[in-house]
Amino acid sequence: MRELSSIRQDINSVDAAIRELFLLRMSLAREVAQTKAQTDDAIYKPDREAEIIQKRATGMSEELRIKYIALLQSMIRASREYQYSEVLRLNPAKFPFHPSESVLHPRSVYYQGAPGAYQELAARALFPSCEPQNVPTWEQVFQSVRDGEVDAGVVPVENTTAGTVSEVYDLLLEYDLSINYSYIKKIRHCLAAPRGAALEKIRRVCSHPHALPQCHDFISAHGLEAIEVANTAIAAQTVAAKQDKTLAAICSREAAELNGLDILAEGINDLKHNETRFIAVSRTLTSRPEDNRIEIAFHIPNVAGSLNGVLDIFAGYHIDMTQIYSRPLKDSPWCYVFYIDFTGNMRDHAVQSLLYQLHEELPYIKVIGSYSVADTTEE
Repeated sequence: MRELSSIRQDINSVDAAIRELFLLRMSLAREVAQTKAQTDDAIYKPDREAEIIQKRATGMSEELRIKYIALLQSMIRASREYQYSEVLRLNPAKFPFHPSESVLHPRSVYYQGAPGAYQELAARALFPSCEPQNVPTWEQVFQSVRDGEVDAGVVPVENTTAGTVSEVYDLLLEYDLSINYSYIKKIRHCLAAPRGAALEKIRRVCSHPHALPQCHDFISAHGLEAIEVANTAIAAQTVAAKQDKTLAAICSREAAELNGLDILAEGINDLKHNETRFIAVSRTLTSRPEDNRIEIAFHIPNVAGSLNGVLDIFAGYHIDMTQIYSRPLKDSPWCYVFYIDFTGNMRDHAVQSLLYQLHEELPYIKVIGSYSVADTTEE
């Protein structure tokens, strides 16, 4: 039996040879890309890749065959990514997405709910020069933006406690709008009731379906009946209109004060680190130099490993995914649309190569938005 040091020397020699062969392989891939840039030939040819793998993996034990196939797939994927990158260098017009470089300056902004809603506060923070207008539903926000009645809409997309707002993601695709801005707001829920009400007399509490579970511990500790309403600010309006001193609202301090309610308790959310991310949507996809996040939606073939293939592409470009989320496709049982949020700017070559590759290899992809996420959140 040889000593380990001798075996390692041979491994080093093999690794050095693999390195040289890899560089040669990539050089040939670059030549292929240069040719395809002139002929407009497709880079991704899955049937040819499958044929290559099948031929070259024959004559091995099953255990080593599996390992070698994984190595070949990795090599072919790296070659393909290199080709997409090279084609874009030679022909930047191949990039399939064309965001506007103009900054969104809306003259009118809609949000869902009532004055004092967290959505209104987010809209004012994003667009201080606008006077936001409220409408009854999120769908009306999207409809009005799509139809040109209003320049932008501000809606919530996720909360650190309650999770993702699924309806908003569905509406993004249904109405073909784009995310232009993102705003994260710290949430401090209040328990608000009519003037003169006492906490020990409260029996029922109303609020938005996402706000109620955010305050589950407080509601349970006080034995309150939870009632869902469309919005936290509408909850405050409802309590103010009924003047029932056994009924309270979970809402913002602003909504409570606006509706003349007493604040019986403040900061009642279970987790003190409770934040909601809001987005501004418009009819135009924009990309600014300071943008550092991109969101896409895509479909994949309903075959084993297809999602993993997409994730491998992101890994190949060393691009950090910050969120992945799926929703059922309407009229297509057990098929899904996937949403991925990732770091980067649409002007970066690596990001453009990634998006170009996904556009060429997936049956459907849409860039939903390009926006900036700040390191800190406002109170």
